[in-house]
Amino acid sequence: MAGPEDAKGETGPLYLNLKFFLGIQAIADFLRLHERTVRRLLREPKLPAKKDQAGRWVMVDVDYYLSLRGATHGTREKGPEKDQ
Repeated sequence: MAGPEDAKGETGPLYLNLKFFLGIQAIADFLRLHERTVRRLLREPKLPAKKDQAGRWVMVDVDYYLSLRGATHGTREKGPEKDQ
């Protein structure tokens, strides 16, 4: 993956500062939610988290932010309108 262009139009490496949240408590702290809420969201599944080889939940901040792009929280889809 190429990074941003410099003054000569050449691309360099792209560096990301990823944050990993290991365990339900760390995910809850990051999201500022109660642990029970995080457990429910993981069961549904509404959080972009996965279990590691030890069975612990792991979430990366970038995955969470990207998941928000398609979120429709607080909105309702309208059904077909009826002619009056």
